[in-house]
Amino acid sequence: MRTLLRVGVILGLCAWIYSPCIRGAWLWDDGLEIARNEALREPGGWWRPFVHPQGMDYFPLKSSLQWLEWHLWGADPVGYHAVNVLLHALSALLVWRLLRLLGVRFACLGGLLFAVHPLCVESVAWISEFKNTVSLPPLLLAAGAYVRFDAERRPRARIAALLWFAAALACKTSVVMFPAVLLVFAWWRRGRIGPGDLRDAAPFFAASAAIGAATVWFQSTRAIGIAGTPAGLAGRIGQAGWSLLAYARQAAWPSDPAPIYPAAGRGLPGVLAWLVVAAALALLWAFRKGWGRHALLAAGWFLLNLAPVLGVIPMAYLRISPRADHFAYVSLVGWAGLAAAAYGAALGAWHRRFGPRAVLGLPLAAGVAAAACAMVLVSRGYAAAFRGEKALWTFAVERDPGAWLARNNLGKALLEERRPAEAEAQLRAATALEPDSPEAHANLGNCLAEEGRASEARREYAEALRIDPGFAGGHYDLGLSLLKSGLLAQASEEFRAALRLDPAHAQAHNNLGLALAGLGRASEALGEYRLALGLDPGLAEARLNLGNLFFRQGRMEDAVREYREALRSEPDYAGAHYNLGQALEALGRGDEARAELERARGTANH
Repeated sequence: MRTLLRVGVILGLCAWIYSPCIRGAWLWDDGLEIARNEALREPGGWWRPFVHPQGMDYFPLKSSLQWLEWHLWGADPVGYHAVNVLLHALSALLVWRLLRLLGVRFACLGGLLFAVHPLCVESVAWISEFKNTVSLPPLLLAAGAYVRFDAERRPRARIAALLWFAAALACKTSVVMFPAVLLVFAWWRRGRIGPGDLRDAAPFFAASAAIGAATVWFQSTRAIGIAGTPAGLAGRIGQAGWSLLAYARQAAWPSDPAPIYPAAGRGLPGVLAWLVVAAALALLWAFRKGWGRHALLAAGWFLLNLAPVLGVIPMAYLRISPRADHFAYVSLVGWAGLAAAAYGAALGAWHRRFGPRAVLGLPLAAGVAAAACAMVLVSRGYAAAFRGEKALWTFAVERDPGAWLARNNLGKALLEERRPAEAEAQLRAATALEPDSPEAHANLGNCLAEEGRASEARREYAEALRIDPGFAGGHYDLGLSLLKSGLLAQASEEFRAALRLDPAHAQAHNNLGLALAGLGRASEALGEYRLALGLDPGLAEARLNLGNLFFRQGRMEDAVREYREALRSEPDYAGAHYNLGQALEALGRGDEARAELERARGTANH
């Protein structure tokens, strides 16, 4: 009964902490991962990530599970959020189980602290970090199976551990350091690492080497690579040392989580950071005959699982921030275990000093309860920031006013709310902080275009393309501005440039069709509309434009069909209702025409 009550507490706290974001909108990379990921729409697409991966990383099992989620929840973010929360709660229970297998007296406390820790919020509240929440349960199951194998020497337990580890690797490859953790575990168990331990861990190292090589290839050829990271190896090492200390501090004192952190620690501060890390490890080693041995096991899990994401090896995300909370999700298990074991040791020392009566341990229990409650409140407050783009990036700017990407994304969110003056202030700050960001310049151009300042907008688009001539979005935005100004020939050239760089850009095909239609090249325009609809059959604007082309050609029945298709995708599309009414009137179907024209007026007024 007591166990069920503890399980209920962990599940209830997870539900309460993440309730503010459970109905949250798509954020940041969520469109690329889910909402605009065409691979998820394929009827048999569950197997393709294993043999035809399309993303920036090789996470095939994660991608297959996302395919399943899409076919369960579709475009509703609630299901994805709920799965992340449930997986996180499952991981907390598995942390408890693993610590119990290791003999930690207050193993449940470790699971509880992991469940409520603010460093976990980014992984759980951000749908894109499904790769974190889905990779940790199999990793913890692999660890538990290996602990049983080491104790009982049953080959089936070792096979189970290897299979669970392979599943974790197929969800996210940053778990590759698990074999090294196994060697630390062997030292913790026996005080040495023998040939038998190396043989036992060899298959795990082989699996890590294979998937690790694939990860490096994907990061170097498909992701952003070293953009935004310190130029030299020495700079990256210095930043990594500073980040490592920051992760350790946040694990112990998680008072200020944020989506983006400022760069720090290059040069001498980075060297000093590594000296602090070395001194801490030396201290633990000096006490390895006692408490230091247990602390080294926890530190080994924490440090080794952070090693691949510290930035010594360049990573795509490091163009944005030198560290991120979601990088510490797996590592935090080591801290949770250390905290639970430390509480047990402190309570034992307290009882030895003052006596075994339970009431004498209340001060320690009260302190731990207060710390857990504080983490619950911080985590819930941070989870609330993930309910939408504006909330998230407002929070990020408040935490770090110098974060150019946060200002850029906040400007985009404000622009979507039709608040161009506020958006312009954020986007000008973004371009001032990061003058070489083509995205920030293009977004500022969109803001100026919304305010009717076309010539200024085009200057920003030109600047974006000067910085990065291969920026498809810049060519598209410039083409759209030229199209709205009636400069059809120039607009068509920009749309063609965008499509050379991004052939799957449905809106670029649609707007190229508009430009060509305006130039009197109807057959070419027809082909572009068809291409747009082939890429996005639900693109109502392309249906409307195709219908308009048929209308001008006198093909009224074809026009009516396309207008109705546009309304099937977007029922409140006033322009489609109006044009459908016009086409029906031309066909002599007056009653239907009047009904559509009335709907057009109603939707326009609404």
